Amino acid sequence: MKIGFIGFGEAAYNLAIGLKGEGLDGIRACDAMQDHPERGSFVRQRAAEAGVQLMANNQELATWADMVCNITPTQFAKGALESVLDILGPDKLLVDLSSSTPAAKAEMAEMTAKTGARYVDATMLGSLPESKHKVQIIACGPGAEAFKTEMDPWGMNITLNEGAPGAASAIKLVRSIFMKGIAALCLEMLQAADAYDVTDEVVSSVAASMDKDPFEKIMGRLVTGTAIHCVRRGHEVEGSVDMLREAGLDPCMSIGTVKRHLALAPYNFADKFAGQKPVWQDVITEIRPQKEEK
Repeated sequence: MKIGFIGFGEAAYNLAIGLKGEGLDGIRACDAMQDHPERGSFVRQRAAEAGVQLMANNQELATWADMVCNITPTQFAKGALESVLDILGPDKLLVDLSSSTPAAKAEMAEMTAKTGARYVDATMLGSLPESKHKVQIIACGPGAEAFKTEMDPWGMNITLNEGAPGAASAIKLVRSIFMKGIAALCLEMLQAADAYDVTDEVVSSVAASMDKDPFEKIMGRLVTGTAIHCVRRGHEVEGSVDMLREAGLDPCMSIGTVKRHLALAPYNFADKFAGQKPVWQDVITEIRPQKEEK
C-alpha cells in the first residue's frame, strides 16, 4: 500500500513518524507550503525526519499513491480533493482526515464516489504528538473497512463506525465543543483568578468539585441543576461578567454562559421537574429543536 499525504502539517508529520517507527517506508506527501520562501524549509526538514518524499504537486502524488490521505486544513479540504478528482479511480482509497463538517464530508464523499474511488471519513481523537499513529481514529464510509484492514498491521488504532460519511466528523466536532470549550473556560477562569490573586483557592475549590465523581455523574448533575436553576445561575454569572470587565479582561466565555442559562428559562424546568429526579436526557429531549414538517 503506497500512502500519500495531501498536506504535511503537524498531523501528517506525527502519523508519518509513528508509521516509520513501525517500519513502514515509502510514504510520500505534497504540501502547499513546501516551496514557501520562509516556511518551506520547516516542511522539508520534517519530511526528511519522517522519511517522507515530497512530490511536486497533488496530481503527481495521487497518481503514485494507492491511499490518498487528505489531511489539509478544513478550509482547503474540498479544493485539495478537487485537485485530484481526475486521477482518482476504483483502485484508489481516499481517506479524508480533515476536520471538515459532516455536511462537507458528505458532499466530498459524493464527489469521490463519482470517480469510483472509495471514500473514508476519518477523524482523529486525542493528542497526535503524544500518540502519533496510535491516536484513536474513528472511520466510516465505503472505504473504512479497507482502511482499517490495510493499517491495522502497522499499529494504527482505527475503530469503524457504521454511519454514513460525516458521522465520524460529527463525533470529533461535537467532542471539540467540550474539549476546546473547557480549555477556553479554564483560561478565562485563571485570568480572573490571577487578576484578583485568588488562584490557589479557586483551583483547589474547583478541583474538589470535579474530582469526587466520574465525569458522567458530574455532567448529569450540572445539566439538570442548570436546567432547574437557570435564571438564578445566569444572573449570578452576569456578576462574573461585570467582575471580568472591571479587571480589564474579555468575558467572552462568561457572556456565552449567561446566554445559555437564560435561554433555558422559557422551558420552566423548575416546575416541570418539581418532585422528580430528572436525568440529563430529559433536559436534552425537552430542548431538542422541532423539525419542520415538509
